[in-house]
Amino acid sequence: MPSPILQRWRSALQVKSFRNKIIISGLLIGVCAFIAPILFPFIQQREGPTLNDYLLLLLPAFDLSVWIFALLYILILLGVISLLQNPQYFLQALQAYIILTIMRFITMLLVPLNPPLNIIELNDPLVQEFLYQQSITKDLFFSGHTSILVLLGLFVTNNRLKFTLLSGALFVALMLLVQHAHYTIDIIMAPLFSWLAFTLAKKIP
Repeated sequence: MPSPILQRWRSALQVKSFRNKIIISGLLIGVCAFIAPILFPFIQQREGPTLNDYLLLLLPAFDLSVWIFALLYILILLGVISLLQNPQYFLQALQAYIILTIMRFITMLLVPLNPPLNIIELNDPLVQEFLYQQSITKDLFFSGHTSILVLLGLFVTNNRLKFTLLSGALFVALMLLVQHAHYTIDIIMAPLFSWLAFTLAKKIP
């Protein structure tokens, strides 16, 4: 006998409108994945201001890449597994992620920044190996790592997991600041863009 989750997905995929939205969302994710390796090297080549970030001046710089990405990917996996239990929530979260990605592409183009002076480069072998093939340090405004966890936290319905994801977003944000990988404004604005993507996705008919 099929599991309840599988049954829900089979029922959802029988609805033409849902099936079309899933297909379109998958195609848009593919377009974003195609654009990213072109956009990020372009952003890396540009010059922008180096901000005077008084909080970063108070924080000693440490390399926390292993902890950042271990926590990030574990929490993303937990969030996605939770959302997969409800096809409609999963679709809305996917649409919100696409909106969030597009907004981040736009803000990075509109707000060129040089990295903080004492930056320790984030070492994400998965992304660097498959997408960029070079070091990217100017993808600053706004923080993608923070915003994706906040977005997942907004969508999941389990209160314990919601708390875990939002708390995890806070920990990741703090570690990014300790690593001097982002300016404080990049971190502060990330939840706002997550909420905006969440709100817009909820309005998609």
